[in-house]
Amino acid sequence: MSVLKRITAGLTALSLVAVCTGCKNTTTAMTIGDYTVPAGVYLYYLNSAYNSALSQLKEENAELDTTDIKAVQATPLEGKDVRTWCEDKAIEFCTDFVTTEKKFEELGLELDADTKANIDNMMDYYWASYETKMTENGISEESFKKIMTSSYKSEQIFDYYYAVGGTEGVTEDELKQYYIENNIRAQYLTFDLHDSEGNLLKSDEKAQIKSLAQEYQKRVEDAYASGGADAVMSEMDAVKEDYAAYQESVAAAESEAAAETAAEESTAEETLAAFDAPNILTAENVSSDSETVEDTTEPETSAEETTAETTDSEAETSAEETTVETTDSEAESSAEEATAETADGEAESSAEEETGDDTLEDNPVMLAEEESETTAPYANESIISVIHKEDYDNEDDISYTPDETVYHKLLEVTEADYGKVYFIEEDETYYLVVRYDITQRMTEDDLWTENAVQSAEYGKYYDTFEDQMDEWATTLTVTRNAAAFKRYDPYKYHFE
Repeated sequence: MSVLKRITAGLTALSLVAVCTGCKNTTTAMTIGDYTVPAGVYLYYLNSAYNSALSQLKEENAELDTTDIKAVQATPLEGKDVRTWCEDKAIEFCTDFVTTEKKFEELGLELDADTKANIDNMMDYYWASYETKMTENGISEESFKKIMTSSYKSEQIFDYYYAVGGTEGVTEDELKQYYIENNIRAQYLTFDLHDSEGNLLKSDEKAQIKSLAQEYQKRVEDAYASGGADAVMSEMDAVKEDYAAYQESVAAAESEAAAETAAEESTAEETLAAFDAPNILTAENVSSDSETVEDTTEPETSAEETTAETTDSEAETSAEETTVETTDSEAESSAEEATAETADGEAESSAEEETGDDTLEDNPVMLAEEESETTAPYANESIISVIHKEDYDNEDDISYTPDETVYHKLLEVTEADYGKVYFIEEDETYYLVVRYDITQRMTEDDLWTENAVQSAEYGKYYDTFEDQMDEWATTLTVTRNAAAFKRYDPYKYHFE
């Protein structure tokens, strides 16, 4: 059973609690009926109760420092001191635990090999992570495994009564109808009205987004008018892609603008730095200037030296021309070879492409893989659970998908309006939303899977099952071990 239900249900069991004042052995915490509850099981549930107490105290007084033990001790909870409250809740948890153990045995149920293997795997994982904290708080591996196994036993007891084919006569058809009534098939597109830095857009920018959303809405409405809900699904997919492309273009433009701004700022800083830098005359600058002046005066040259230089120059020119001609010739030859190779390469590439096309066309497996990669008809849809406020102790704990206003709008759409698109305008977000007929997807290879069947079983019958478990629990007498209760102080035995 859920922790919240265990805390609030089964209170009548407390009136049957007795106290064993003569007990000195603290390895057992209590007996419930004829079942002896190990101290480790009690300590685990005592810790759960203490954590629940802290959460409830925090909800009632946000200013309370729950790490301050003295402050917690001084704060009453439901008319009791916190220690007494935790002990009473731990007894309730232990009573549920024993009820499960006894009912499982009474019904002659057994855990199959797969379930046992799953329990062992879970134990390997959790015990490796929490062994130190568990043992420091007096919880042995054996006690922890009993607690973990209890949840699997509870599941089997539930299935015995309320699974399809169980003793209560549950049918798949009634579960399917429950699923249909408690789930909404929808498609929605969200237009966030914040910039990349999280700031709310200005009025003109919001107006631009609104205009775009209404343009999309018109496209979807036209699709509905021409082809009904099926056409709407395709158009909503197309609109989603178009909006994603629009967002990418806006992001790219913002990035480009930011880069230009950064470049301008960098240039401005460099310019300012250049103006501010002092013009210092160094010895190296003086030397360089002096050498430049001296180089402008050319020495006198004799006729013989001039003739020799001329001859050398002509020889060098001739050699350079020869080299250039040779290089040009080699370049032409290389270019011709490259052209031939390119032509051959293109021919080979073309042949390979033709072969590849033929291979794809002749290979139905490859075609099927291509189609499976691109075909996802419901990828952009959502299945939204209907909310039952009576299931919540605090309405602030309710989480709406994607938003409370959108959720209530989808909830009120009737079958006659399935496929119609609605524009919802809020301060920080715009939405386009559509509700579809969920019965079209109630097949075993789509929504109506084994997990969905189990979810419907629990959704429809779990409250009834918990009430039945609480009724069984009231028949059990609880006898406390006073020494154990005195020793195991919830302020000392809890995890951090």
